[in-house]
Amino acid sequence: MRASRRRPGNRIVRGRAWLLTLMTAFLALAGCTSGDDGADSGQSAEEELQGVPDLTDCPDPTGQPATGEQTLPELSLPCLDAGGGDLTLGEAPGVPLVLNLWATWCRPCIEELPLFEDLHLAADPMQLRVIGVNSRDSASFAADLIEELDLTFPNGFDDNGDVMVAALVRNLPGTVFVDADGAVAFVKRDKVIATYAELVALVQEHLGVTV
Repeated sequence: MRASRRRPGNRIVRGRAWLLTLMTAFLALAGCTSGDDGADSGQSAEEELQGVPDLTDCPDPTGQPATGEQTLPELSLPCLDAGGGDLTLGEAPGVPLVLNLWATWCRPCIEELPLFEDLHLAADPMQLRVIGVNSRDSASFAADLIEELDLTFPNGFDDNGDVMVAALVRNLPGTVFVDADGAVAFVKRDKVIATYAELVALVQEHLGVTV
């Protein structure tokens, strides 16, 4: 597991030309679908996952069933980390959870991801957890982007987009706010979260957590 703690808003993004182009060429407030750009490395998902570098471990499952009118599906997703393991969803996380759905082919997602890193670094892990789910993408491309942006929150790999379907997220990015008991409190589907202040306000409004 990587250990990297930084002050929110003080990241240096190391660059490949393609990443800088994506980040600067398109600042959008509308989502995108997998048909927009598509990511295909030419390898199977299993092959790609075997080559993922040492990133951040996914949290251990709590083993506690989720309760609430709406919950995440009971899924076990491969963790985007060389240590393997899984990201377990559909259970009570024990602390409020912010779950960001993203993909490398989604330009607005790339704009959003640093905001979730800031939230991850600023939040007390005993009060709030931040997790990403890479959706309908290439695991190797996703791992490359995680390293380029120096993201330290854990990420699962959802090859089929099952979480998107369950959360009724047609266009990425999407963000699911889950309470400590596993109930889905809110799903941000319509527009990109444009600022850190907006993200913090959503956490306060829907999870009751002040960051």
